[in-house]
Order: sequence, then structure tokens, then C-alpha cells
Amino acid sequence: MKELFTNLITINTAPEVIQNILKNPQHLLEWVPEIQVVNADHNRFEIKRDSSALNQQEVLTIATTADSITYHSTGGRLAYDALFKITATDRKTIVEQTLLLTDQPSLPLPTGILAPIAKHSFKQNLNALKRLAESIGYQD
Repeated sequence: MKELFTNLITINTAPEVIQNILKNPQHLLEWVPEIQVVNADHNRFEIKRDSSALNQQEVLTIATTADSITYHSTGGRLAYDALFKITATDRKTIVEQTLLLTDQPSLPLPTGILAPIAKHSFKQNLNALKRLAESIGYQD
């Protein structure tokens, strides 16, 4: 695997709120705007995005540990793992998001050009995750 980038964000809520959102890919519809459909099939989730997305379709499986959640994506143009490392601090949670390529992509762009574009897009989604998690956390 090759690390493509890492994003960091501090979220003003408990780690459990973030873990609950990330463990249920149906929530992707609330914080990843280009995702249009999430179909659950046992422990696999079929994702469909709008036509401008690099992966218009993909299949996600999820692996969890005590302090991380990994989305393993296959079936799209870009196979990857999105690792979310979750660290609790004083009344806040730090989320470190790392994107790892699981194979050599066959894309029209070299990964050196793709990396900053993908990092920016994933960071925007991470900011949307923050807004969602904080709104849920404040409701509790």
C-alpha cells in the first residue's frame, strides 16, 4: 500500500459520536455530498456517486479497532483504504484521516497530481463530518 495523504481535524464532541457515524456508512449520505446511494448488503456497502466523482461506484467494507475505523474500497477506478484514527483529548476528538492506495491505479493522472486534488476533496468531506458530529453531539 502507498500512502497518498493525511488530513487532521479536531471535532468538539466525544469519540463515540464520531465512531458511530463512521461505523454506519448510511451516514455517508449526510457528510459526503457526491454520494447519492448507499446500499447495504450484510457487511458490504455499495456506494454510488455523481458522475463527476473519480469512483462513481465502489464497494466498501469496514474494519474497526478500539481507536480506528478503516473503509476498504474496491470496485471503483481507485482501490483504497481510508483509515480514520480517532484520538480523544480534553472534551475534543482528533480525527486523522489517511488515504492508502491498495494497488497501482490506472488513471489518466499521475498520483503526484491526484494527491493534492484528492486531499482537498477528502478534507472538505472531513469538515462536513465535523459539522455533522458536532450537531449530533450537541443534541445528546
